[in-house]
Amino acid sequence: MDRYTGVRDQRLIRYHIANIPYTVQDLPDELNTELPGNPRLYITKVPSGNAPITGWEHQKYYVNNAMVTSANHLAHADDGVTQQYLHIIDQVIEPTVTHVQPNASLATYLNPDAQRLLQKPRVYGIVDRYSISEFDKRVRELAVEDVFAMKGKNTFFIPVDSALNPNASHKDMIDKQVVHGHVVPNRVLFTRTVTSSANQYESLAFTDNLKVFITMENVTVGEGEEMAYYVKSNTIASDVSHKKGTVLARIIKGNVPVRNGVVHFIDRSLMVVTSSIMLYLQEKDGQLSKFYQLMKEHYPELTYKLVSQDEHTLFAPSNEAFNMVNTKRLNEVILNSERLARLLKLHVINRRLTTDEIVDHSTREVETLSYRRKLYFAVNQPSPEPHFPPFSSSSSSSSSSSSSSSLSSSSLMPVVTLEGAGVNATITTANIATKNGVIHIIDRILGIPSQTVYEKMGSDPMLSSSFSLSEQKEWNKRLLDRDEKFTLFVPSNKAWDYIKRTIPSAHKKLFMGEFSYHVRYVLERHMIVGEAFSLEQLAALTTNSTIRNGYQYERLQMMRGKIYFQAKVKQSYGEVGNLTELEAELPMPEYYVEWNGIRAKVIRPDVECVNGIVHVIDGVLMVNRDVTVSGSNAVTSASWVIVLALVLAAAWGRD
Repeated sequence: MDRYTGVRDQRLIRYHIANIPYTVQDLPDELNTELPGNPRLYITKVPSGNAPITGWEHQKYYVNNAMVTSANHLAHADDGVTQQYLHIIDQVIEPTVTHVQPNASLATYLNPDAQRLLQKPRVYGIVDRYSISEFDKRVRELAVEDVFAMKGKNTFFIPVDSALNPNASHKDMIDKQVVHGHVVPNRVLFTRTVTSSANQYESLAFTDNLKVFITMENVTVGEGEEMAYYVKSNTIASDVSHKKGTVLARIIKGNVPVRNGVVHFIDRSLMVVTSSIMLYLQEKDGQLSKFYQLMKEHYPELTYKLVSQDEHTLFAPSNEAFNMVNTKRLNEVILNSERLARLLKLHVINRRLTTDEIVDHSTREVETLSYRRKLYFAVNQPSPEPHFPPFSSSSSSSSSSSSSSSLSSSSLMPVVTLEGAGVNATITTANIATKNGVIHIIDRILGIPSQTVYEKMGSDPMLSSSFSLSEQKEWNKRLLDRDEKFTLFVPSNKAWDYIKRTIPSAHKKLFMGEFSYHVRYVLERHMIVGEAFSLEQLAALTTNSTIRNGYQYERLQMMRGKIYFQAKVKQSYGEVGNLTELEAELPMPEYYVEWNGIRAKVIRPDVECVNGIVHVIDGVLMVNRDVTVSGSNAVTSASWVIVLALVLAAAWGRD
C-alpha cells in the first residue's frame, strides 16, 4: 500500500473482494469481484519447488500480477457461520475503471474488454505517453477490431503512438497478420507470472504459412536496479511480407485487466523490422546502452561498419553484463585502444547468423571481426520446471494438474551459449531482426575473463578429460594461483578418445588413478610456467625461423622438456592492425605443436584466463612408453612389494 500511487477509493477495495470463500489452493482460474460490473480477477498457479507443508506452498499463486505471500487465514461472517478467507498479497490489484465521466450511460463502460479499451482509451486514463490512437486507427482501417473482442482469457499487446513511425511505410507494414501477432489467445500472461523467458507461446499469427511465437522476460536496467519487462515476437516461419527473427518491445504500462484477459502497452510494434543495428543500439534507456556508449566513445570505427548496408551479426552484452565484469580489468582494456578494438570486434561477425543455424548443428564456430579469434557455440535443451506433488486433496490435485498442463503446453526454446576468448556467455534474447543483420543479447562481455586456468578447464565440457586427469594428486591446484602465469596446450576430449583407441593400455593406466607420476609427466610437457603466450605472440616467435617442409619452427621450453611450435606458412604477417584487406581475406594460417614426431593442431586458440592462456589441441603429446619405467611396463606399488619379498627370500635362503 505504501508503494501504491493510484486512486484509493471504494472501487479499489471492492476489486479485492470475491463473494465466494476459497482457500488459495481451491481458487479457480478466474473469479468475479464485488466491483460494479463484476470484473474478473485472474488466478495463475506456478510450481514453486517447495514442499506443500500446509497444502499450498508447492505452488506460487498470483492474483492478476500480485503474488500471495500468506494464505488461508480463516474468519467468519457476522452470523458466526459463514466462512471467510483472507489471503495476503504483495501488490495492490488495480482495477480498470473510468477516469472521466462519459456521455453515454456509465454501465456501458463498466468491465471493458480489450476492444473497448482500444477504442475509448481516454475514458480509462490511457492518455499522453500511453496514447494508442494510431494503432486503433490502423486496426479500424484493416477491419480487425473483432480480434480485441475475442471472448475468453487472452493477452493483448498494444503499441503506443510513439512506437509507430509517422511515415506511411511503417504503418503499411502493420497488416492483419501483424495485428494478430500482438495477441496470445487463450492465455492470460501477467508480467510476473511468466517465470521463464524460455517459455514461448503461440500468437494468433501462428498459422500454416506464418508462425509467430510470443515470449516475455524481465531484466534489470539502470543504476538503481530497476526491473523492466519486455515482450518478444519470434517469427520462425515467414512469408514475403514478414521477416524471420525477433522483435523486442518494452512494456511501458502493463497488467491492465479487461473482461477478456489482460492488456500491455508497448513501445514498439511486434513483427515489424524497421531499425538498423546502430539505430537499435542508440535507443534511449535500451538494454544495450552501455555497450553502445563504449563503442561510440572509444571505437567509433565499428559504428560505421554497423550502420552500413552490409549484413552483420552482433553479440551485444546487456547493461546487466557490465555489472558482472571486473571494473578494474574493463578500465585496463579501455585504456589500451588496440585491446579494446580487438574486444569489441570479438562481438561481431561478418554475416547474418541466427540461432537456427546453431541449434541444427550446421554452425558451431564462427570467425569474428577480431583477427584470428572465433566464437564457439553450444546448445542445451531446457526441461520443464520441476514441481512437488500436490497436497493430498482432490481439489489440490486438480489445481496442480491444471498448472502442469499449462506449463507443458508452451514451447521451450533451446538455450544457446557461446565462448569468446575464454569467456562463456548465454544468449538471453536471440535473433533480434534488423534491416542489416541480427542482434543477439548476451549476459557477459566477451574477452574479459574472470576464471583461472583451473576454473576454466573445470567448467569447459571440451576439456573435461584433461581436467579429470589433472586432478590426480591435486596437480592442478597450482593453476588456481592468480599471481602466476601459465600457457597450456590442452588436449580436447576427442584427443584423449584417440589415445584410448590407439594405445588403450596407456590410456587405461593414466585414467585409473594409480599412475599420477606419469600423468604429471605427460601434462607438464604441455605447459609453460611464467608466461602467458597468445597465439599471436607464439606466431611472432616463428617469424624469422627457418622454413622446413612448409612450416616455421620454434622450440618452446615447457615445464618438462621442449616441444616445437609450428606455423604452417600460408602468408606473411605483420601487426594485426596493419593487415591490408587482401591479407585479411587470405586463408587463416594453421598452427601445431610437435614432440617426438607427434603433431597436434591448435583447434581453439587464446582461451584467456586471469592467470594464463589455454590453447586447445586435437592431439596428445605422448607415446606408450610414457607410462612405463625403464622401457618396461610401469610397476604398481603392490608389484614392488612382491619383488622386494622375493629378493629378501632369496637373500634369506643364501644365509
